[in-house]
This record gives sequence, C-alpha cells and structure tokens, in this order.
Amino acid sequence: MKKRYILGAVGLVLLGLGTSACSSKADNSNNEQTNSKKADKLEKKLNKADKDAKKQSTEQTNNKFVGNTFKTNKGTIKIERLTKVTLKNATSDGDVHYVVIDASFTNKSKKGVTPEDFFMDNLKLEQKLAKSSHEVGGERSQFEDDLIPWKDKINAKLDKVDPGQTVQFAMSYQLDKDDGDKDVDTYLLQPWNSDTMDTYGKPLKLTASSTQTITKPNDDSGSDTDTDD
Repeated sequence: MKKRYILGAVGLVLLGLGTSACSSKADNSNNEQTNSKKADKLEKKLNKADKDAKKQSTEQTNNKFVGNTFKTNKGTIKIERLTKVTLKNATSDGDVHYVVIDASFTNKSKKGVTPEDFFMDNLKLEQKLAKSSHEVGGERSQFEDDLIPWKDKINAKLDKVDPGQTVQFAMSYQLDKDDGDKDVDTYLLQPWNSDTMDTYGKPLKLTASSTQTITKPNDDSGSDTDTDD
C-alpha cells in the first residue's frame, strides 16, 4: 500500500511539473510573440521616419530660388518687388508701417491652393540686421483693406488657384516695434518647412524698391497716396 501511495504521489508531482513546464513554455511563447510584434512596429516606425527624412531632404534640395523665383514641384512664386508703406493716422496712436511684397503664383499641384498658404508654408520674411536677422510676421492686419493700391492683390492671396493657373497677389506685413520689428530697407525671404520649422537653402535678398505714404481714408472720403522712389 505504501508503494502505491508513494508512486501515486510521485505521479502527481511529475504531472504538476509537466503542467508547469507546458504553462511556462506557453508563457514564453506568448512573450516572444508580443516582443516580436513590438519589434516589428518599432522597425516600421523607424523605416517610416527614415523615408520621411529622405523625402524632406529631397524636397528641400529641389525647393530653391532660381533668380527671384522660388521653385518647387508643387508650385512657383515669382517675387516682383518689396515696398515700404506708411499708413498715416491709422490709429489713435498714429501711423502704421508695412512692407508689401508683389508676386505671382503658379499652382503646379493637383488641387487648388491659395497663394497665401503656399507662400507661408514655404517662405518666411526676415529683416536683415547688422549681425543677425529678425523674422517678421503674425496675424493679418485689420488695415489691409486700407492699402488701396494693393487691395485687390492682397485679397487675391486668399482665393484658391486651380492647378496650372497663374495669379498676381501681394503679401502685406505690419511692422510692430513691440515684436522687435525695425525700420530697415533690406529683407530676406528664407525657404523653410512650416511643419518642422526648419530653414534650408539660400534666401532671396530683397531691397525696398520704393516707399509710399497712404492717408487712411475716412468712411466718406477717398485716400491720398504719395510715392517716394
């Protein structure tokens, strides 16, 4: 009888060990599968990041100024001139100062896009200072409609341009001393990627071709424009 009990006990122990071993193998197998899936996901993410980096590098190589024209596979912007503008009596505090860029945009993509979106996605305006540069930009000014000579062109920057079409437009930048903007004659149009905030390539140097003074019109009057070449 004792032998039977002993053999029975040994059998149960062996069965328990066998079950434990099977369970351990199953757990190890599940862990290996989980780790393998995680490794695959990580590899896919790294591959995608590498492809995106190569794509961005290729785009930045292709996107550049040729003369005064910024060229990309999706469109081109031809810069015509930069003008310094003073809007007299714009506010109760006095005058408001602007720089206005006249340009044309050709849409080479497969969908409609506004000149403003294309411009802002690919270029940023900087003031050229003695030892550095200072970015100009921000919210649209409430006085854009008072820049009468450019009103139609400024409004045109907001209209979508169909693929293959070319339009004239203008970008206006209100200068604000509180933001560090200064009264300078030389500016830079710097290529950049608005998604990554990375700048690249050689900027286009722009010198103000003229200055204009515009008196902000009252509701019941026109406007006067003086030009200093």
